[in-house]
Amino acid sequence: MALLKQIYTEDNTGVYAEYWKISEINSNWLTNRIEIILVGFISEEAKLSGRSPLLKRTVTASGDQALQYFSAIVMQPEGIDIIHEAYMYVKDHAPEFIDAQDV
Repeated sequence: MALLKQIYTEDNTGVYAEYWKISEINSNWLTNRIEIILVGFISEEAKLSGRSPLLKRTVTASGDQALQYFSAIVMQPEGIDIIHEAYMYVKDHAPEFIDAQDV
């Protein structure tokens, strides 16, 4: 799975990242904080051919949101995919990705 959403780079080159993959999910249960790190490529083909990402974004779930979406109790039922849940969280809670398409 990945997300499709054009986000322009901040360097004024007119280049944008369109194909977004989760590269890391970091959890700290002492502070109830989840970080979902996405990297953006110019295209899926660029990702598959080993190109470097253009952009990186971090989406954070903390406090009650971290517990509601990612706690062990929520993730416990068989068939729950934390990566899929992380993509859904990003689409629902990160303004930059709200209208992103699943690919």
